[in-house]
Amino acid sequence: MLPFNQSLGNVMPKIPDCDRCLFYSHSEYLVCQVHPYGVQGDRCLDFRPAPNAEEEEEQWAPEGYTWYGGELIPNRPPRYTKQEQLEILDNPPLVHWDCPACGWVDDSV
Repeated sequence: MLPFNQSLGNVMPKIPDCDRCLFYSHSEYLVCQVHPYGVQGDRCLDFRPAPNAEEEEEQWAPEGYTWYGGELIPNRPPRYTKQEQLEILDNPPLVHWDCPACGWVDDSV
């Protein structure tokens, strides 16, 4: 996937080596710290291999599972449906707050 430069409104050129480079920014706004808008051509003279780039393995996970702390764990089912979540956001419950420490009283409700 090529990073998108919103200020220029175009896709920045990124070469395959960028993902393994020490200077790669891992940002959707910059390609790298040396060449923020990418390089022209198919090679970068400033390429430096990242020390841990070869050690990283793709952590594939079956649907419904996620990697956490190096361990594959099942995802929890959502507590509320999307419709219920939207209703909660649209109609928050009225809550009366009082502070027992300082005596502040919420008179807005």
